[in-house]
Amino acid sequence: MQGNQREIGGYIALGIGIILNIAVWMYTRDKLPVWANVPPAPSVTAVMGSFLGDRELAYRGAAITMQAFGNQTGQVQALKDYNYENLGGWFFMADGLNKKSNYVPTLAAYYFGGSQDPSKLMPVITYLRQVGTYPEEDKWRFLGQAVYLARHRMENMELAAQLADELAAVYKPGMPGWILQMKSIIRSDMGQKEMAYSLMLETLKAEQDTLDPIEVNYMLDYICNRILTPQEKRLDPICHEVK
Repeated sequence: MQGNQREIGGYIALGIGIILNIAVWMYTRDKLPVWANVPPAPSVTAVMGSFLGDRELAYRGAAITMQAFGNQTGQVQALKDYNYENLGGWFFMADGLNKKSNYVPTLAAYYFGGSQDPSKLMPVITYLRQVGTYPEEDKWRFLGQAVYLARHRMENMELAAQLADELAAVYKPGMPGWILQMKSIIRSDMGQKEMAYSLMLETLKAEQDTLDPIEVNYMLDYICNRILTPQEKRLDPICHEVK
């Protein structure tokens, strides 16, 4: 008799559990998880503590977290909806963990830089502006990407000109010539033709022996066919052999 009561009690408990499960499902089936957006960045110390002091593991963990920010609720969020101010904090926190890796700079430049709302890109540009001056090989490319984002995404010509000057300052023989040319090209796009001409000519005189002949020919062509008017081109001696 007592065994039967226990069995009946078990069935009742199971039935109640099933009913409660169905009730919870009915209540929550139309509800979706709410995306909390990008949270404020933790400190370097806090992140390292989460990974038992392993700096490299902490860096990779932070980078993967950034990469997955918009898919944490099983939904895909548009980049334009991200909190880019907080995202900038994550960039610099990761920079405090590892200044040599290109993982986070590449995410910033080529993923987060693709936001559908270019007005939010200043934290990305600020971060790339810093990383692009680091001495490690090819870091200058991120400064070049900052110029691109400022010029073509944000259409902030003054900022693009400043960044182009900083980019030219990191030039070393053997690097692509466009690093030096960019400051002149930006000024030309701004309508500052005289300054663009002076900068391009100055670069030619200073670096002609170190630049690839193709780069030199490009610069001559740019001066004569993009900066100068047809009349100015006819009068300028450096354009006599440029078609």
